[in-house]
Formats: sequence, structure tokens, C-alpha cells
Amino acid sequence: MNHLQNIKARLYFTYLKDKTELFLYVKPHDTSGSAMIYRRSPGDAAMNLRIQALLDNIGVLRSNLEIWILLYPPEIYTTTIYVPSNTSGLELGEHIREKIQEKRAYSVNYDLENYLLKKRDNGSGQEMLTVTLLGKNVISRIRSLLYKNISKVTFIGDGLQFLNVDEMHFPQTRGQNYEVILPYDEIYYTAAFRSGKHVESCGLPHACSPYFGCYKLDPQQVYLKCSYSGTSIDLPLIHPVIPKAEWEEALLTPAAFPNWFIARNSMKRKNYISFVKLLQTDQKDEHRIYSAQHYLNQ
Repeated sequence: MNHLQNIKARLYFTYLKDKTELFLYVKPHDTSGSAMIYRRSPGDAAMNLRIQALLDNIGVLRSNLEIWILLYPPEIYTTTIYVPSNTSGLELGEHIREKIQEKRAYSVNYDLENYLLKKRDNGSGQEMLTVTLLGKNVISRIRSLLYKNISKVTFIGDGLQFLNVDEMHFPQTRGQNYEVILPYDEIYYTAAFRSGKHVESCGLPHACSPYFGCYKLDPQQVYLKCSYSGTSIDLPLIHPVIPKAEWEEALLTPAAFPNWFIARNSMKRKNYISFVKLLQTDQKDEHRIYSAQHYLNQ
């Protein structure tokens, strides 16, 4: 509890291909409001110096910092499969491997031994299993980039799980399957949700055009795509989520929009999937950290 009370800032760290992004959120304190700083830089050995310069600029000690590692496809992969409720832990592991290999052309690049699993009863004797896997080189790369700050990492996971929309603002999504589209540089990411639960993440690197059918997507926006099955609601198939005024008040560079939106949503979510224990484990420890049996027993 004392550790959480001492945290004054959260640094969101993202790497995509040859670039990294740093988004620092400083919590409100006394009469001072929150502050946000965004930086984009190469992913190289100078990363810790850049982090320290960012903290010095805003006046935050490293001891009062926590780091969140946000990952996106293909560095991380989330999908959902369905299995009989009476499937054993050993059978489940084999089932996951088979299904992932069917869906992913390059499944060999993922760590199929250490994965996170969310289990939900789908009715009719079925389990809905949401599986999240890391690329095999992700943990080693995080270690090499953040070696001085590695103890500050408190979250490693799929950043797209925070794209869920607020049902209070979008009541038409209750009980529905929907997608959220995030334009991010030349890539469009989509995250699928079922009744507000994250079930899949996908990157669309081939979708370089801002046109999705008859809709043109603004890069500084997030979009809800919902078919509203079983309802008589007459709304566009795709429509924006964020009022422009909210983003403009942040006073950040346009490139910061995806990090800003995800950071804001992550502060509202308590139940999220994180691989942080895998980073804290000794690299020589070869035992299976995230076994199917462990998560099935929760």
C-alpha cells in the first residue's frame, strides 16, 4: 500500500518496429493538476538517459515512478477459442497450441509455453478462453532497453485491451459484440469485445487507406464499430468515440493521441491481463509460469 501511495507518475512505454514512445502521466498533487509529456525516440542504449531527462524535466524522482509496457500486435497476440467445459489442463494446453497454429502463420515466433488465460462460461457446456501470448523476444528486449529501470515495471501487456468503450456513454453496446478501431501511424489496430470483455487484438498493416468502406477515419480519433444485432437502433456502423474538445484540451502533439487515449482508459480499468511476473522471474528459470492449470483453478 505504501508503494502505491508513493507513486506520483506513470510512464507508458511503447515500442513499435524501430521506434519507441514515452508518455509520462503525472498525477494531480495538492493544488497542482495532472501533467502529461510525450516523447518519441529510437529504441537504443540511451533509453534510460531519456527517461531520466523526462523525469528531471517534470520534477519526479525515479523512486516515485511506475512503468507500464504497452504492446501491440505482432509483439503480443490475443485471441479467443471455445472448448468443452470438461477439458483437462493438459488437453487445454494442446488445444491452445493447435488453434493458435491454425490461426497464426508465424506461430513459431510466440512463446507457447508461457501465456495468460481468461476463462468464461459460454453456456451449453462450453468455455470461452481468451488467450494472450508474447513474442519470444519481447522480454529480453525490455530487459535490454530498461535495465536500470526494470524494477519500476508494474505492467506488461496488450495495450488494445484498454480500447473498451464506456457503456454509460454507449448503452447500445451492452450485451453486444463490437470492435474498436485505433489508427496508429500507418497501421490500423482493432480490438474485439464481447459484452465489454476483450476477446481479440489485431493489427491491419495493409490498411494504409483511411477509408473503411464509406467511412473516412481521422487519425486523431478512436472508432466504435458495432452492428447492434437484435436491436432497432439506427446508428452509423462506425462512429467516433472521443469528443474533439477532450483531445484538444490535452495540448499534446498529434502523434501522442493513441498513447493518450489508452493511458486514460487504463486508469479506469482494474481487471487487466499483465505479464509483469514473467519479467521478474529469473531468466534461467525454465518452469512454466503461466500454466493452463493455474488459470483454470482461479
